[in-house]
Amino acid sequence: MSTKMKLFPALITLIAGACTSVITYALHYDTGKSLWILLIVLLIFYILGTVLQKVVYKFELQNEIEELKRAEEEGKVVEKDAVAGEGDAQENGEPSTNEGYVTEQEPMEEQESSYEDEESMQEG
Repeated sequence: MSTKMKLFPALITLIAGACTSVITYALHYDTGKSLWILLIVLLIFYILGTVLQKVVYKFELQNEIEELKRAEEEGKVVEKDAVAGEGDAQENGEPSTNEGYVTEQEPMEEQESSYEDEESMQEG
């Protein structure tokens, strides 16, 4: 879910709260009654914003699925980001590509010992 969608309920709640505050001030409501009205409005609009967020997210997900199906039917290959693919390969100890060259990843224990060997050679 994108950052914009995560902030959607908060944005709707904030706008509704601001409108409610201005209206209750303009109509000269006393402070206690104004705060109760504001609380109720904030709760209602937060719930509505959350529901709307989930509906929009489902539509986005549905559109992505349809795009993938359409691309698959057309015979196109859908690739993930190259950076994400390299990170997965490196974590599994598989060869990764770096500027067109294939390099083998050493296991962590071997890398650490090689660094220690280099340091001892430089000291001695």
